[in-house]
Amino acid sequence: MCSCVRSSRALSPALLPRLLRPQTGVMLADRSLKTSSQCLAVGGDSALSPLPSQARVVICGGGIVGTSVAYHLAKLGWTDVVLLEQGRLGAGTTRLCAGIVSMAKPISIECQMANYSISLYQQLEEETGIKTGYVKTGSVCLAQNQDRFISLKRLASRLRVLGINCNIIKPKEVAKLHPLVNIHDLVGALHLPSDAVVSSPDVNHALAVAAAGQGVQILERTSVQQVVVEKGHVMAVETDRGSIECEYFVNCAGQWAYELGQASEVKVSVPLHGCEHFYLLTKPLQEQLSPNAPVVIDMDGRLYARPWQGGLLSGGFEKNPKPIFTEGRNQLEIQNMQEDWDHFEPMLSALLRRMPSLESAEIHQLVNCPESFTPDMRCLMGETPGVSGYYVLAGMNSSGLAFAGGAGKYLAEWMTYGYPT
Repeated sequence: MCSCVRSSRALSPALLPRLLRPQTGVMLADRSLKTSSQCLAVGGDSALSPLPSQARVVICGGGIVGTSVAYHLAKLGWTDVVLLEQGRLGAGTTRLCAGIVSMAKPISIECQMANYSISLYQQLEEETGIKTGYVKTGSVCLAQNQDRFISLKRLASRLRVLGINCNIIKPKEVAKLHPLVNIHDLVGALHLPSDAVVSSPDVNHALAVAAAGQGVQILERTSVQQVVVEKGHVMAVETDRGSIECEYFVNCAGQWAYELGQASEVKVSVPLHGCEHFYLLTKPLQEQLSPNAPVVIDMDGRLYARPWQGGLLSGGFEKNPKPIFTEGRNQLEIQNMQEDWDHFEPMLSALLRRMPSLESAEIHQLVNCPESFTPDMRCLMGETPGVSGYYVLAGMNSSGLAFAGGAGKYLAEWMTYGYPT
């Protein structure tokens, strides 16, 4: 296979300087918002690069999953790769990600994907010179009952087999690691020292720059309308700017992946659905929380918390989530969804039970962002059974940042070798 071509021509004239200039702007949850340089709009159609007439691979989706696939394909020597983004890079769920990368996952393959992601995000700073916001905080997974404690012990056994450092600890040790945690009802906990937090838009930015440096052509403001299939094989991709002939298509469209699969004449089933996901940001606490304080994962309380700018970021997973986009495909690349304090109240109550000292904390913002979920809570990865050359990587179940690095690597290997290593 040919070696990768390094060329700045892989980026549009407007996108290249925007990706390479220093980052500025308002920060939320350690990540850039609309005023950040990497979220600025490409200025008009005249600034867009011409659409190529053909490519070997077309990737749909400029979030962290799509850029990870592009990056890893380039690393494996694929030179004719085009990534299409309907709006701006990382302007969907990636922009609002909570930034937690934890290996506390229920099955071994997910633990491995998260483990690789942590290593990748750390070394991306050296590779690209772009700060990814990587902080090695570690995490503590809490157990409120014996059943959960047994589950955490089993998880610890799986992690150790994979060579991942972890420890079963007592409640008193939890209090030493995190000063805000109420330990009165805890049986024990699992401590993972290598878990981390990062800035997801900055990781996405770094992956895009690294991929473009290896020859991947990245085109914003280009919407995929359908995939052309002939005799069971991918033949081309039709966009709002024209068609691209290709051998392979990768659906990394996130919350739009289902609708994209249904948009073609030969329909592809991508079983996922978008839901609202809430997390709370506090202003700096009176005794500011260290940025190195561990992430807290309270599975029985259905919540998580991490340090954020001297305060706390905390979200959770309610029993009855609110579905979104029930009336069809949502066309916005950035969703400014409404806060819902009534819906968030059970999670807020759980947070205050776990961290009572937050009663006096000042609220900065309640963030409502879209997340994609699958029926079995496992991400969708691989070649579709009905169409040769049509691959899917979507449905991350609110673990997109943790999985993106490893999942992108596995899918790229799948496409290259026929199986992930």
